[in-house]
Amino acid sequence: MRIPNFINIDGIFYHLKEGFFAKGNLIEGEIIEVEDDLVLIHIKDVGIIKAKSESHLSAQEGKILNFIVKDIQKDCIQLKPILPNVTKEKDFQLATVNDEKLVGILEEYNIKPTTSSAKFLKNLMEFNIPIDKDNVVRGVWLTDKLEQLINLKENTVPILASTGNLEIDVSDILKEDIRNILVIEGNEVEDNKESNISYAKDFTGVINEFVKDFPKLNDDLLQKTVIFFMKYNIKPSLKNVKYFLELELDPSSFSKDFEMLKEFNVFKFTNPIKRFIIDNDGVTKTIEQENIKYANILSKTISLLKDIKADNEKTKEIIEELIDKCSFLKDMNKELIFIHLPLNMDKDYKDTIITFLKNRKQEKGYKNKLNIFINLNTKRLGTIRIACLVWDNYIDVKFSGINKEDIYLFESRENLLRNLVETTGYEIRTVEYINRDFTSILDTLKLNITNIFNLDIRV
Repeated sequence: MRIPNFINIDGIFYHLKEGFFAKGNLIEGEIIEVEDDLVLIHIKDVGIIKAKSESHLSAQEGKILNFIVKDIQKDCIQLKPILPNVTKEKDFQLATVNDEKLVGILEEYNIKPTTSSAKFLKNLMEFNIPIDKDNVVRGVWLTDKLEQLINLKENTVPILASTGNLEIDVSDILKEDIRNILVIEGNEVEDNKESNISYAKDFTGVINEFVKDFPKLNDDLLQKTVIFFMKYNIKPSLKNVKYFLELELDPSSFSKDFEMLKEFNVFKFTNPIKRFIIDNDGVTKTIEQENIKYANILSKTISLLKDIKADNEKTKEIIEELIDKCSFLKDMNKELIFIHLPLNMDKDYKDTIITFLKNRKQEKGYKNKLNIFINLNTKRLGTIRIACLVWDNYIDVKFSGINKEDIYLFESRENLLRNLVETTGYEIRTVEYINRDFTSILDTLKLNITNIFNLDIRV
């Protein structure tokens, strides 16, 4: 379907400017009238547009359809209608009416509609990633590949598809982009020795040993992790995925090795945080300035670690792990501002870990919002996460992971908390108590929150 001219010109150009008609976006419109190949479509907040249709839409007259923005040119916008009469596999059950739209998109890209693939597509939309064939197919394939490697089946062999990495060390497979790793049946190895595939090393043992320490992954967390890596152009290696999951689920675990920097006299790693000042006007500028310093600190730390001569195997392993973690943090900063500071190295901030996260891109919905996560590892109350959404001078606070019988302890001190916050120039707008799973950083990101401040404290 092509839109060669417009009835509501002002509305069209306004929404073009706002990114409403961006390639890959999903828009909704009512089919007002169909005459031969000409169609009138009413799009909310835009108006009525006249389009030339390459599909037979007479049966859709009076109905509301979803359209994918396929392409935008100077004098033409191409829309692809998602028709409701699609065939679904038996193992796929529609949970909502909207799922029919998801199935239509999956079928458009020749992807089997299942509960998992529809959920992936929905997550892709929630993370504001364009719905085009490359993103959908690549994302589903990458999720399947990661799941394969985490749960290697018996008689399957992970191999490196490469002509230039035949001498790769077995342990280095964990740092390899998983898109370069193939998982094949064991009996296929002999049949393919003449191809451009490296069979010189068996990676099965090292991968199985490594993934034993992976956090427990449900389908939703696996998908969101893949989407996060896609959105911010992070290399999807097994090590990077594990590091990210540690930051998401257990920051203390990720930061434990950084304590060794004290023994190597690398004290300047945490200095930028001491100069970071959160204020309403300067937070964006300040964090971007500190990010430049942080990137330099990561590079210097890697250089210092590479120059250290380990006197035993355990120290050597820790040094290599620290280098890999610093390299991962550098990778995270390609398209994000991601400052992770393990302040547990500093005696003044015992067991404290802080992470700042900010989107570099100027996306709609990523403006002047700061999200703060505080992890409290307490002796009596267990682990509690406090999520604070800061917008202008207001703060929304959410406590999660609290035992039901302990909620009263927090409620009884709520007024004290409000008064303390007011002395800083902010006002608490809402407070919520949740006695279930922790608030997720990934879930916060899909809601288009710009900045994250993550604090991990032991009490």
